[in-house]
Order: sequence, then structure tokens, then C-alpha cells
Amino acid sequence: MKYIVLRGPSGEAAILFPRSFMHRWVAELFAPMPVVSAGFVRKTPEGLECHGRSAGLGIASRPGPDSLLVARALTESDVETAIT
Repeated sequence: MKYIVLRGPSGEAAILFPRSFMHRWVAELFAPMPVVSAGFVRKTPEGLECHGRSAGLGIASRPGPDSLLVARALTESDVETAIT
């Protein structure tokens, strides 16, 4: 799975999407919000881990902060799905 982190009016948020999409394509959908990091997500025995970089955007991942944002995004999505 791929991700980007955007800086929006309420702070930073992770956007997750499939590997078949390019980082640049997804970033353009959210313009003009700036992309602060981008990379890939993998599952490890310790949990989710963000790593790598987006060659197309020229932006690297921030493993610690991004992993927390991705985990938060998935948790919030699970809660919203359960409510609706």
C-alpha cells in the first residue's frame, strides 16, 4: 500500500491508496494542500511501518510520525464504518 501525508487546515492527515496509483496522481487530487511526506506501508510483527519515498514527488517518508498517522487513519475509518 502507498500513502501520502497532507498538511490541511486541521493538521496532518494520511491518505492511503493502492500500489497501482502513483503518488503524484493522488497528491494532485488534493491540491493545493501540501504533501509533507510519502512512501509505502508494510505490516511487520510490531505493527504497521511506513518506509521509502516517492520518486515522483521527491519526498521521503517519516517512519515514526507517518506510522502513527496511518494507524490513526485506519482506526478512524474502522470506527466510521461501524457507525454507518
